[in-house]
Amino acid sequence: MGVAEQTRGRLVNRTALSVLAAYALTTVHHVYGGIADGASNRLRVPFVMAIPSLVALGSLFRYKRTGSGAALATGGGVSVVAWVVLSGLLHGGYAHAYKDVLYLLDGPPELYYPLNPDEHYPPDDVFFEVSGVLEVVTACLVAVCTYRLVREWR
Repeated sequence: MGVAEQTRGRLVNRTALSVLAAYALTTVHHVYGGIADGASNRLRVPFVMAIPSLVALGSLFRYKRTGSGAALATGGGVSVVAWVVLSGLLHGGYAHAYKDVLYLLDGPPELYYPLNPDEHYPPDDVFFEVSGVLEVVTACLVAVCTYRLVREWR
């Protein structure tokens, strides 16, 4: 195996681990929130997010084996949409970080409700909020790893 294949393999493994970390965190967060709040809809999130995770991981490992640009585009694209945009920015960023900062700064709830009218406000569970905010961190990890993988391919 050449240096390029070793580098590609190492970067794919890191990207895959970042996706798995994001999936694990969102699973813990949503299962805990579903049980703590009696919100069965949250218990569905791990099953829903398993689909893009499996597509991303399968595509990334296909890219690792073959060097296929289409596999990289699929794996990287799905990873970014599912874990950076949806889980990281929208969920971790808006539904948790923004809400928590707004609450801590004594901001009016009206600034939060327009995009998430069914969510409880003010925040009342530290573990739930911290694990939600940490989704921003895993999103950054997925973004950085995916960027490095694409940069190496170019």
